[in-house]
Amino acid sequence: MQDIRDALTPENLAMLEVIAEEGSFAAAARKLGLVPSALTYRVRQIEDALDVLLFDRSARQARPTEAGAELLREGRRLLQDIDAVAHRVRRVATGWEPQLTISVDGVISPHTMLELVEAFYAMSPPTRLKLCDGIMSGTLEALTSGRADLAIGVGALGPAVAGLQQMPLGSQRFIYVVAPHHHWPRPPNPSPTPCCAGTGRSPLPIRRCAAG
Repeated sequence: MQDIRDALTPENLAMLEVIAEEGSFAAAARKLGLVPSALTYRVRQIEDALDVLLFDRSARQARPTEAGAELLREGRRLLQDIDAVAHRVRRVATGWEPQLTISVDGVISPHTMLELVEAFYAMSPPTRLKLCDGIMSGTLEALTSGRADLAIGVGALGPAVAGLQQMPLGSQRFIYVVAPHHHWPRPPNPSPTPCCAGTGRSPLPIRRCAAG
């Protein structure tokens, strides 16, 4: 019987992910450039090592069992951890991140962001930028959840989050308006109020994970 550590290699975890995505051993084998019998043999080796059934083979499709679905979830996390380790090692060796994921709020001008990206790449850095769209609280959530390394345009600061640094980027003026047909009662002599008209300012900080 194959040792568990020998069975759960990154290559095998990625192979199981392809089988689940393709829905059949034959389709997965074609995508991986393997003959179906070789793919089936490798899966059986993993199943023997874990002493579980990973895929239901009763139908034409390969459907993950409950144990298989759990291994797929944990396998994705392990592969992400391996990539993160590789990124950290490269950063230590070169002083540059191999990839920087930036969550950009919709209030930030796309034209301005593209100009900044162009200026960044003009320095010929080894870092690849990945921009993600963010809206309101989703911009900060992408950072705190680990899906982004930098967030630009976070309007609602909220409570301090450990490990994050922030600096003000500027201010944004908002005008609060109400449609003429809105159900809110209209006073005889309407005047600007915070609820129906007026202006407000919201800070646009940059938040970034602390180095480490």
